[in-house]
Amino acid sequence: MAVKQSPLGILLNGRAAVMFFFVLSGFVLSLPFINTDKPLKLTEFYVKRIFRIYPAYVLAILFAVILKTYAFRPEGVAGFSDWIRSFWGWPWDAMHRQEIIKTFLLIGPNFDADMIDPVIWSLVVEMKMSLLLPFFIMVVSRGNLLFNLLFFLLVLALIYNHANGFLGVFYIGVLCAKYKEELQSRIRALSTGWVLALLLLAIFCYNISFEFYKPWGDSSSPFAYFWRDYTNAVGGAIIMMIALARTRIANALQIPLFNFMGDTSYSFYLLHMPLLITFCGLLGNKFPGSAVAIMLTAIIAAYALSFAAFKLVEIPFQTLAKKLVTKWPVLCGLDIK
Repeated sequence: MAVKQSPLGILLNGRAAVMFFFVLSGFVLSLPFINTDKPLKLTEFYVKRIFRIYPAYVLAILFAVILKTYAFRPEGVAGFSDWIRSFWGWPWDAMHRQEIIKTFLLIGPNFDADMIDPVIWSLVVEMKMSLLLPFFIMVVSRGNLLFNLLFFLLVLALIYNHANGFLGVFYIGVLCAKYKEELQSRIRALSTGWVLALLLLAIFCYNISFEFYKPWGDSSSPFAYFWRDYTNAVGGAIIMMIALARTRIANALQIPLFNFMGDTSYSFYLLHMPLLITFCGLLGNKFPGSAVAIMLTAIIAAYALSFAAFKLVEIPFQTLAKKLVTKWPVLCGLDIK
């Protein structure tokens, strides 16, 4: 617990990492259209998002189902935590076959997102928010700072304690894109000491779930749960802007290892949990007490497969999406900006 409540907790805080990637998605997806004359073509935006998300996702779900069916051994996870033991214990009955079909659809109807690949709950959010993001981009690009902040507060009021409660996290990313130059200019003007202080504040906010709140929420205090996520998001946004504003940090992030991790991040996100569950089932009885070694083995395997998926699935389908919107003008229509 002491590690979690220290700055090193940033390495273990999975929930905060999800909030950061939601902010990053809002930032990266809106950056080409904010403060530019480039029109946002709604249908083209959706086609590219679908081809970006679904091919690797479908492959990962198929892979997880195969692992669960032919490789996973339930008896092997007996010595692990309740969390690991909670996965893949379901039988092959009609109800669960229906759940698998719904899982492939990703955004609905309602399905058990933990049943096959426990991390995909955040991808459900990502896909749903992608449908609304173009309209956020349109609003923010046309509004001034006061209007955009007031609109942000309105969004928070409307989504509080709601299934779409992460919508405002994406909005934070859009705001970062809108005011990117101003924020970077202010950070560059700070002395090194003040930048370090700001970075520590950002880490504190990012890691606040380990410092003050229960990691996975508290149904008796939904207000604290809601603001915990947004405090994580603000911390992540500050870290992102510091990294972009300070040349040395930005250059350090360009090393091949970080580029590799960035390229494979989506497939790794999809594959690491099915592989971890599988390796726990396969190796748990053979190597009792080797949880760390099993986890490292799963991570290495996940990165190897993720690199293959990036090269053989992600890049080809992204290229295909670009060709489709170029060849079929109807897919480029409906400008909203």
